[in-house]
Amino acid sequence: MAEAKKPRVKSATKAVSPEPKADLIELAAVRAATVLEAVPAAKPVTQAKAPEVKPVAPEALFSSAKKQSDAFRQAVGEAVTASAQGALEVNGKIIGALTVQSSAALDLWRSAISPAPLPEVLKAHSQATRQAYEAASAQWKDVAESTALWFTKSLEPLQSAFQRPGR
Repeated sequence: MAEAKKPRVKSATKAVSPEPKADLIELAAVRAATVLEAVPAAKPVTQAKAPEVKPVAPEALFSSAKKQSDAFRQAVGEAVTASAQGALEVNGKIIGALTVQSSAALDLWRSAISPAPLPEVLKAHSQATRQAYEAASAQWKDVAESTALWFTKSLEPLQSAFQRPGR
């Protein structure tokens, strides 16, 4: 059976102090006033003269900007060329992989449909499946490597343009 809860008895541990507490705002004002009196008057700081900036000839700025623009334009052109070549190479490899895989799939089905004893059909089917898987994995690995090389070669001209001295 559940026990009835006993009511809590408040203890009279806090004793009421007979002294009135000082107003907190007055205490803060007194402390702030004493701190302000202790701070000595500061002297204004004199600013040093700024170094003179010599004007740069507009022709020099224009020629420098033109050189950088030409270098960047050339790097972008090289990057586009490398990217196009890489895309063509990867697309060719993907088309080749799909062609080989479709041929392997047709050969697999032909071997499975041919009239032969069941153990020979299963053996031929498992060998053709293994060969198709090995060929496909090798081709897709080659496609992935070519894609990584494509992106690396595409970014090299831009990276070299940004790392040239004088930038």
